[in-house]
Formats: sequence, structure tokens, C-alpha cells
Amino acid sequence: MRDSAFGQPAIPPEFWVRPDVRSALASRDMGALFSLLRQRAGLTQMRIGTAVEIAQGRISDIILGKYHVRTTAVFTRIADGLDMPDHPRILLGLAPRPARPRTAVSSGPPRNAAAPAGSVALAGLHYPATPGQAVIALTRLWRADADQAQELLTAPLDAAAWNAAALAWLVGQPDPVLARPGPGQAVGRADVARVRESAKLFAQLDNRFGGACARRPLVGYLRDDAAELLAGRYTDDVGRELFDAVAEATLLAAWASYDCALHGPAQRYFVQALRLAESAADRRLASSVLSAMSHQATFLGHLTEAANLARAAHAGVAAVATPVLTAQFQAMEARALAGLGDNRGCELALAATERSFGQVTPGQDPEFITYFNEAELAAEFAHCYRDLGQPARAIEHATRATASADGQYPRSDFFVTMVLADAYADQDDPEQACETALGALHQGGALTSARCIAYLREFRERLDRFDGNPAVRDFQDQASEFTLWTKAA
Repeated sequence: MRDSAFGQPAIPPEFWVRPDVRSALASRDMGALFSLLRQRAGLTQMRIGTAVEIAQGRISDIILGKYHVRTTAVFTRIADGLDMPDHPRILLGLAPRPARPRTAVSSGPPRNAAAPAGSVALAGLHYPATPGQAVIALTRLWRADADQAQELLTAPLDAAAWNAAALAWLVGQPDPVLARPGPGQAVGRADVARVRESAKLFAQLDNRFGGACARRPLVGYLRDDAAELLAGRYTDDVGRELFDAVAEATLLAAWASYDCALHGPAQRYFVQALRLAESAADRRLASSVLSAMSHQATFLGHLTEAANLARAAHAGVAAVATPVLTAQFQAMEARALAGLGDNRGCELALAATERSFGQVTPGQDPEFITYFNEAELAAEFAHCYRDLGQPARAIEHATRATASADGQYPRSDFFVTMVLADAYADQDDPEQACETALGALHQGGALTSARCIAYLREFRERLDRFDGNPAVRDFQDQASEFTLWTKAA
């Protein structure tokens, strides 16, 4: 049976009765277990990490003996993620599995269960051939999401859909005609301006409080207002402006869904935002959608796809890209390569990023990329060096990022502060790590973000090896007062 990229991997039952596997379990040697999973079950480090919810870099550290799993919570997560039978669990010192049936994980139904034709789960997943089909697909997607259709909210992510959408865009051409002379309300530039200004308000909510705050009202607005405008009457010029504005709003819906760990819906919004941007002949926006897809792919451990999406973004817009856009795409490629452990490739991508950013001319960038400033650039470098296992360089760049942050993007500030805390922990400085993480929790007090929780979970794992340290105990007592920390347990 072919193994899925998500959820529990398909491990042959005979694997668990091997003497070397039983020995690794009895001694709680997860490095030996992960090595055997690679050698005997054909699982990659990334596949293991995705299953057990541990970063690929940490999996590598465990295999190399640089990091040791010690807590029951992590042993349990490993056992659950690998769908470990009862006897191996007992050898590991855990209780047998509960007798009740296992429920589906939040990322969606079993991956080998094909959705029926016309299923809500497929809404928006495929790249539409025409603008009319795009409007139909998006309208259906917005309605299902606004109605909180569980089939959509739990729909699985399909890595192949990223590649298909990227290829369709790269070889596609702007639609020759968008004008709709038929029935429906007349749409003018004032209506387009209203869409853009409304999206800005939702973006402010998302930036300040996280995706959970902005997502539902944004989706409701798109279903009620944007859908009616797309179905209205407009000239070709107004139509392109309208598609462009709705594409930006749909991209925001994708980011907000991603931030809520609704990865299936997020992917569908990314695909449809890309299609609208093609209709609008806005290659800069379309390439930024591909870059956003790369970001999600890196977060979920699809690192090869992430690198390719970033390269596609760069290649597809090279003739009209600004230096800031180019730098952002190169930074996304570097992030993916860092996750893959490709030191040389990552360093080359980072060097290219720095060269591109050094050519910036103020005022030439589209508004949607203006967030990518020197603080964001330093944060990207910090992420890369943390993932490459170079904590000193991660600290250098993360410190620069936090020092130059202006507070306009508190979630981004939270992320890089947690990267700084991770790097201090990796440098065997638990006191500084805990002090930094506590600062991040204060910064993120108003945020509701699954991504923030994911950063905290990774930091919790780093603290495991400092078990008993007074600074760690004091930090954990203080951190327990923060909602984000308790959700990361």
C-alpha cells in the first residue's frame, strides 16, 4: 500500500517484532528507532517528523545522538504518530492503545478515501480553465466555508495540487476577455475600491490578532459581496481590476486559514487566488501566491515542493519582478532548502536574497509586498540558520530582526522571537532561552494562531533536555498563565 504524505505512515506489522526494533523500544532509544524506520520501513526523516509532529531538524538531531527524547508526552506522540501496536507501546513504557476506535485527525479524512465527484471537499482544489469556471469554483468554496461545511473544513491537503496549479499558471496566458455584459448589478471602480479597502481592514485584524479573528468575517464578506460583484456586469478593464482585488482578498483568506491550521481550505484559496491573478494579468501578485504556497509547504514538511514553488514564483515573474519580490521568493527557497539540510543550497539562496534586497528602490513595489522589510529579511535568515543547526548565526539575525521590528506585525515578531529562544536553547543557554520565550508570550498575548502554538511546541521539545533546571521550572510556572502556552501542551 502506498504511504500517504500525512498522518500515520504505513509500517509493516513485522517491523515491530524485529529484535533490533524491540531493543530500541526497551531502551527508549528513539534515535535507533528512527534509523531503523529509515532503513527497514523506507521512511524519510521528513516523513517521520510529519507523522510524529517533530521538526525534521530535530529528527536528525535525535538520530545523530545530539538530542534525546525524555518525556512521556513526546514518547506518546511518537507512538501515536507511528500507529504503534500495543506490544511495542508497552516495551516503550506506555499504556496500550484505548479500545475505542481512533477518530480522524483534524487534517481530514483518511487519505486513501477518494472524495466523490462533486464533493464539497474538492471545492476549489483544481485550477479552473476559464474565468467563468473560476467564479463558480470560488463561489462554491466561499459558500461551503461560510456554512462551516465539515467536509470542506476537514478536507485533506493535496501536494499534487500545488504543482498542478503552478504549472498551469506558468504556461497560461491572461484571459483575452473578462467583460460581462449580461444580467447582474453594474460594477464600477468604486466597487473595486470597496473590495480593496475591506480587505485592508481584515488584514489589520489578521496581523494584530491572528487568523482566527479575521477568517470568518472575511469569508462571509467574500461570499456575500465579492461573489455578487464577480457575477455582475463590468467592462474588461474594470473586470481585471475586480479580479485583482478579489484575488488579494482570497489570498488573505488563504493565509488566515493556514494560520488556523485549516490547511485543506487554505490550499484551495491559494489555488483560486492564483487563477484570479492570472485573469487579472497581475503576474506579481500571482507569483506572490506561489510564494505563499511555498511557505505553507515548508511549514508542513513538503520541502521539495516548497523549493520548487519558490523557484516557480521567481521564474514566472522575472521580467517584471522588483528587487523586494525577488528577495522574498529567494528567501522562501532558502527556507525550504534549510529544512532539507542543504547547507550549500541554502547559503547560495540567502546570498542571492541579500543581493536582491540591496537593489531596492523605494516606491516601486506593489503594496502587498511592502511588509517585507529589513526586519522580515533578518527573520528569514534567522529561521534558516536555526534549521541548519547554526544557533550563533540564528541569534545574530534574530536579534537584528527583533531590534528593528516596529510592532506593526506582532505575529511575525512573535515568530522571530521564538526562533531566537530556540537558538539560545540550541546553544545550551536555557536561562536566556526562557527569558526570550517569556517575552514572546507577552508579545503574543492577543494572538489566536495555530502557527504560534506550533512554534511553542517546538520550543517545549527543546526544553526537555533541560529538565530540572531552575530557570526552566520558573519559566514554565510563568508561561502557564498564557493561553498560547497551555494550548501548546
